[in-house]
Amino acid sequence: MKKVFLSLVLISLLGFSPVYCQFSFGVSPGIGFNSAYFGYKMNKLVPSIGFQYFNANMKFEETGREYDNTLHQIVDYTDNTVQSINLFVPSFGAKYFIAQQNKVQAYVSLNISKPILKGKLKENDVMNDDFKDEINGISLWGGELGFGMEYFFDENFSLGGEFGLRYLHLKYNNSNEITVHNQNTGQNENVEIKTEYKLSFKPTYTRISLNYYF
Repeated sequence: MKKVFLSLVLISLLGFSPVYCQFSFGVSPGIGFNSAYFGYKMNKLVPSIGFQYFNANMKFEETGREYDNTLHQIVDYTDNTVQSINLFVPSFGAKYFIAQQNKVQAYVSLNISKPILKGKLKENDVMNDDFKDEINGISLWGGELGFGMEYFFDENFSLGGEFGLRYLHLKYNNSNEITVHNQNTGQNENVEIKTEYKLSFKPTYTRISLNYYF
């Protein structure tokens, strides 16, 4: 998909003289993620970069009284857990206008995204390094191939609708060292356990966008 995108850019630069160029900015409101992009319109081609962000925080706290085996008495206790997850989604794409009828222009689009996942977990104010390693073992990337139309109210502003196919890929790698008792030798041995997990989704999507060319 990256080769296709680079080919579109190369064909545009070689086959079209950028006589009429405009910067472009657009937003796509949604129920879950809201996205925005910034691009550069060169005749029929609009290469662009986009960005999405998601954050989730969780805090759990439990207080009460329990029996302490060391002090041999009932004492007050507090357990707390604080978790934070951040998802950054930069994307690179291109839109190519293929037809025009009055104020309506049809286009095809291609976008590549590389989500970056960060997170941390604290339990009773102690950082959980295992959770951080689990997060770092997750690799994500995605792509979109779509077809859409834009209605231009004037040469600077348009309302667009798009339908396409989205591809999401998740890969998880992790390794742990455990101790195994060898009954043949009577000794304990350290062995490495490697885990690999792959998951992909291919849903369709729809998008409404507000675009401004300046």
